[in-house]
Amino acid sequence: MLDRRDLLRRVPALAAAGVMLQRPMTGPQPQLDPATVFLHGVASGDPAPDRVVLWTRVTVADPGPSVAVRWVVASDPGLADVVASGTTSAVAERDWTVHVDVGGLRPATTWWYRFEAEGERSLVGRTRTAPGPDDTSEIRLGVVCCASYASGLFTAYRRLAERDLDLVVHLGDYLYETNEGDQRPHVPEEEPVTLADYRARHAQQRSDPDLQALHQRFAFAAVWDDHEVAADAWEGGAEGHNPRTQGPWGERRAAALRAYLEWVPLRLPDPAAPERIWRSLVLGATAELVLMDTRHDGRVRQVDATFPDPAAALADPDRRIMSDAQQDWLTERLRSSSAAWRLLANQVVLSPLRFEVPPTVARVGRRLGLVVAGAVMNPDQWDGYPAARQRLLDVIAEPDMGPVVLLTGDVHSSWAFEVPPPDDLAGSPLAIELVAPSVTSATFAQIIGSDSELVAGGVTNVVQDQLPYLHWAEWQHHGYLVVGVRPDSLQADWWHLDAVDGSSDTEGLAASWVADVAEPRLRPAGGPLPARPDPPAPAPPGPTPARGGAGVGDRVVGGTVGAAVVALAALVVLRRRRRRD
Repeated sequence: MLDRRDLLRRVPALAAAGVMLQRPMTGPQPQLDPATVFLHGVASGDPAPDRVVLWTRVTVADPGPSVAVRWVVASDPGLADVVASGTTSAVAERDWTVHVDVGGLRPATTWWYRFEAEGERSLVGRTRTAPGPDDTSEIRLGVVCCASYASGLFTAYRRLAERDLDLVVHLGDYLYETNEGDQRPHVPEEEPVTLADYRARHAQQRSDPDLQALHQRFAFAAVWDDHEVAADAWEGGAEGHNPRTQGPWGERRAAALRAYLEWVPLRLPDPAAPERIWRSLVLGATAELVLMDTRHDGRVRQVDATFPDPAAALADPDRRIMSDAQQDWLTERLRSSSAAWRLLANQVVLSPLRFEVPPTVARVGRRLGLVVAGAVMNPDQWDGYPAARQRLLDVIAEPDMGPVVLLTGDVHSSWAFEVPPPDDLAGSPLAIELVAPSVTSATFAQIIGSDSELVAGGVTNVVQDQLPYLHWAEWQHHGYLVVGVRPDSLQADWWHLDAVDGSSDTEGLAASWVADVAEPRLRPAGGPLPARPDPPAPAPPGPTPARGGAGVGDRVVGGTVGAAVVALAALVVLRRRRRRD
C-alpha cells in the first residue's frame, strides 16, 4: 500500500500542493530524573459510583522479585482524611505497573490518591467517582484520540487538563507504532514488534509531562484502535504488519495488547478474556458510556483492490466489524439502558463518507484501492462494513430507543454529523456523531499540502453536493472535544490548536453544537459550555477568540471535479496505509 510520500509522487493533482515542511522541535522536552521511583506519574480510570482504578509504575534499579507499593485515598488534597489504603506489589510480569481497584467510595465525589515505594512518594493524583443511578447532574467529558509522540508536543493534553471535566474519553491510537513525524525521536527507533518493544514505547509516551498532567487530574475511559498494534489492523492481520520481517501477526498483536493493558488504567470486564475491552460505564441517570471495540474483536479484513470482486465482498451480509458476542452485548446495552443519553465510544466513522466521482478521478482512486462501484470510500471505516452498520442502525432505530451519540476518533479531523438511514441519506437522522481531531497525528491539511483554503473549499463542496447530513467539518487543526451532557440536552465544543511543535500553544473555539433529548438534532450553540457553579476542577481559562472551520455556507473551490479530487485525497490520508515490500 502507499505511504503518504509515495502517494504525493504518484498523484500529480495532490503532489502539486506539496508536503508541509516539518519544523524542528523548539518546545521544552521532559527532564526526567532516572532515580525517580514514580517516573511515569499516576493515573486513574473506569470510575463507577463506588470505585475507581488507580495506576502507577515503579522504576527501581535493583527491584528484586517484587516491589511493595503502598497506596492511599483521601477526601482532601492534603491526604489528611484517609478513606482507603493498602499495599500491593509491582512485579516484572506486569512490567512493574500497578492497578488497584479501590472500592467502598461515595458516588459523584472527588478523591485524591498517592503511592509510596522504596521510601519515595508519588505525586498526588485526583480522580472522581461516577454519579449514582438517580443522579441527574451534568457530565462533562474531554474526548481525545490519535497522539503520535514523534509528531509533536502533547499541548492538547495540557490544555485539556486545565478544563472542568468529570472524565476523559480516549478513543484510541493512544500511541503510535509507526515512526512518521520528526518532531521527537521514538523509542525504540524501529517499529515495535516484541513485548519489550511495546513496553518501551509506552514508557516513552508516559514520560511526557502533558500526558502525565492529564492523567493526574482526571480519570480516563479508554479503548484501543489500530496504532496501539499496527496500522489498519483487523482480526487476522494488518496493512502495517509484514509477517516476513516482523514475525507472526498473532504474537505481535498479543504483545502489543498486553503492554496496553499494563500501561493504561482500565478495569477488565472479563479477566479470563483480557483482550475484551468492550465495556460500559453508567454515568448516573444522565448518560451511559458504551465503549466499543471495532478493531480487534471480530473485525474481518478490509476490502481492497486485491479482492476479486470488491463490490460483492462489501455486500456480504455476514461481513463483521465486531464479534457476534460484542454485537449481542451492544444490542442489550442499547436496549436496556435507562440513561437519558447513550454515548458510544467508537473508533472509526459510522456516518457514510462515500463520494460519487467522475470517471477520470475514479480511475486514479481505483488504482489506490479506494473506489468501489464508482464511489470513493475508506474501507477501514464503517463504510467498508455496510451490513454491520445496518445491524447497529436497526437497533438504534427501534421505537423505544433513547437518543444515541457516537464519539468517534481515528480520522485526524473534526466533524459534526447527523447519522442518516443508509437507504435514505436525506431521511430523518438516527443518531448524532461527533468526531474529535487528533492530538498530534498529521491532519489532512498537513499531509496534503499547505493550501488550507483549497482543503476547506473542497470539503465545503462535498458537503453541499453530496453529504446533507454533515453539519460542520474542519480538517486543518489538532485539538480536542469537550462534551457536556445533561438529561435534557447535550453540547459539544471543539477546541483547536495552532501548532504542536512548540512554536505556539494558542487555542480557539472552532465550533459548538447542541442537541435536545426530546429532538436530538444538531443546531449551533450560542457559545461554549459555561463554567459550572461548583466545578470538580479549577475553572477554565478565559474565553479565546472563536476560529471557524469550513462551514456549510462557505464555498471557496467550485466544481464537482475539484470536490472529488479533494475527497479522494482526504480518504487516502484517512486510511493511512503504508507500502510493505
